[in-house]
Formats: sequence, structure tokens, C-alpha cells
Amino acid sequence: MKISRQSIIGFHQTNNAGESFAAYNPRTGEALDPSFFSSGPDDVEVAASLADRAFAVYSRATGREKAKFLRTIAAKIEAAVDALVERAELESALPKPRLSGETARTCGQLRMFADVVEEGSWVMARIDRADAERKPAPKPDLRSMLHPLGPVAIFGASNFPLAFSVAGGDTVNGVS
Repeated sequence: MKISRQSIIGFHQTNNAGESFAAYNPRTGEALDPSFFSSGPDDVEVAASLADRAFAVYSRATGREKAKFLRTIAAKIEAAVDALVERAELESALPKPRLSGETARTCGQLRMFADVVEEGSWVMARIDRADAERKPAPKPDLRSMLHPLGPVAIFGASNFPLAFSVAGGDTVNGVS
């Protein structure tokens, strides 16, 4: 079998792949196909640049558009649940019922965040109106709200391969 030494970053294949490594089945100790490759500094720079460009677009999306995006991710995960659970079971030795439950929890988190993003209260908008008559000095009009700062990196937990790392609460909170 010919091993491709490429990584996929932002829909583009790179040839800068570093050392190869594999996932292992914890029950048998067998290496699982396919092999994966470490990314070098150039690949990390490309990924960061693409994330920054995506953020520039995504940060201007409406709450309704972001909610649709999150709900679409949940639907795609549900469409692939059998394959996801099968692979996660091979890599983690966690029982399939637990992984199925974790997948449902992941999709629930995605939809919960979609509801919050769509509804908009997460921005915590505040308006403190001016008061020209206030003593000893007039009070200025003050307004504030939370807004996205930029791309984030997620380092996933292996003990919850879905619900807290790859597509779960840690990641989805970052895309809200």
C-alpha cells in the first residue's frame, strides 16, 4: 500500500507532512489505518492564515446564519453516526452505547449553541443612557457588548472523543 505523505488543510493537500504516526486499537495493540502525519511550521502557518480569513467572513454572519451552520454540522454528524461510533470504538475501546450517547450529546450541544447564537443574548448587550443632569458631573452614554475576537485552537480530550473535543462543547463554544 502506497502511503500518501499529505495533510489536508482548508481543502488543499500539502506535501509538507512530517513524521508519520497511527492510532492504535487499545484492545489489540494493532496500528489502525490510515497513517497520519505531523504538520510542520509551514502547515501550521497556512492553517492559521486560513482560519483568520474564515473568521473575517464568519464573524460578519448573522445569528441565524451561524445557527444554520451549527445545525448543519449536527445533521452531518448524525448522518455519519455509525461510521463515527465504529471508528471511535476502535481507537478508544469505549463501548458503542457510550459513544452513541456521546454523539447524541455532541449534536445536542451543537443545537443548544445554535439556539443561543440565533437568539442573541450571548452578546450581553448593555446600554447605560446618558444623564446630563447627574451631579457632580454629567453621565455619558455607555454601550457595550461581547463580540468574537478571532480564531481559537482546540486541544481535544481523548477520554471524550466527541462531546468535549472534536465537535463538542469546547469547539462549538468557539464558533458561536
